[in-house]
Amino acid sequence: MAKAPGAGAKIAMTASRRGTRTIQAAGSPVHLGEGVLHELQRWLLAEARDARKFILGDENSLRQCLPELLAHVAALREAPTIAIPPGESSKSIEVCTALWSHLAGSGAERSSVLIVLGGGVVTDVGGFVGATYMRGIRTVHLPTSLMGMVDAAIGGKNGVDLDGIKNMVGTVRQPSAVHVHIPFLRTLGKRELMNGAAEMLKHGLVLDADHWHAVRAAPWHDLDALTPLIMRSAELKCEVVSRDVQEHGERRLLNFGHSIGHALEAASWEGPHRGLLHGEAVVVGMLCESWLSWRLGLMPREDHDHIAEQLLMRYKHYPFGSSDHHRMLELMSHDKKNQDGRFRFTLLEGIGKGRIDVEVTAAQAAEALDHYRLRAHDVQHHDPQA
Repeated sequence: MAKAPGAGAKIAMTASRRGTRTIQAAGSPVHLGEGVLHELQRWLLAEARDARKFILGDENSLRQCLPELLAHVAALREAPTIAIPPGESSKSIEVCTALWSHLAGSGAERSSVLIVLGGGVVTDVGGFVGATYMRGIRTVHLPTSLMGMVDAAIGGKNGVDLDGIKNMVGTVRQPSAVHVHIPFLRTLGKRELMNGAAEMLKHGLVLDADHWHAVRAAPWHDLDALTPLIMRSAELKCEVVSRDVQEHGERRLLNFGHSIGHALEAASWEGPHRGLLHGEAVVVGMLCESWLSWRLGLMPREDHDHIAEQLLMRYKHYPFGSSDHHRMLELMSHDKKNQDGRFRFTLLEGIGKGRIDVEVTAAQAAEALDHYRLRAHDVQHHDPQA
């Protein structure tokens, strides 16, 4: 049973086999470092030797990462694989129903283990299916994307979309373990790396100014340089989750950029343009919500200007018109942080310090969208690289 925030929550780090570092977050071990696949092999032999094992991934993660997984984890070589289509469209009740049926038809039991191999979408779907099949079976996350490693796989939040609204149906249930094998990132392109880096930047903005400055200055194409920053982001996420498992307070800090970002992400998939990745939408959300933080008198102007300069320099802008505001505001009205029909945003008091539950009006949110649209247009107009 999950404990209330602060009720015995703790964060513990241990150095274990083959250079693996383990962070205990809300009772769920997150393994980082060189030996995480060996640690998975050890756990499977010790705790699940005779259990049925299933590997869930999407077509990309199974093609690109499964061979490396099986090369190191012999205990999974006979495990059947289950593939879902890549992309946000797989976060649906229909896909989950098919997975529940597949598990049932394959003889999965309460003692079975579901290995979730993939990025943010696979993690959300796999975590939800694992939490609900037979009221919960053991689930182990092996994130293959940067987004999964620093955010989606950690903390036990999972879910699917409903009627175009992100994450409307889901659970909070900690996985049996998370194994962060950073070499999987070699399979990613630049866009996917930047997608995950957005969440690392967010961690810095709401929790740790030093981390913000380190991530923004890092060469994102260099995995050796990125590795300690990935570990720090995972550590920050674990610390917050440990103190507030059910998101009653401090964990809401991690929603910075998401009130507007989730709405923009959902809206982007409705139009003729190619949809935004989650991190790309969160960047727009952070730009808008950083501006709101200054506009509402919470954050100094120089902090907002610095944040905007850094994000606009790193990320391409997303084109939308003022005519799109109504749809985005409608989507924001379904945000889980809202109370009594009013928007509640996580904003900033400064770089490294967030504030939860700030009331924002629809007019102010629309003004923030306008500010982003005009500022991003100016950056693109004056910078041929934008």
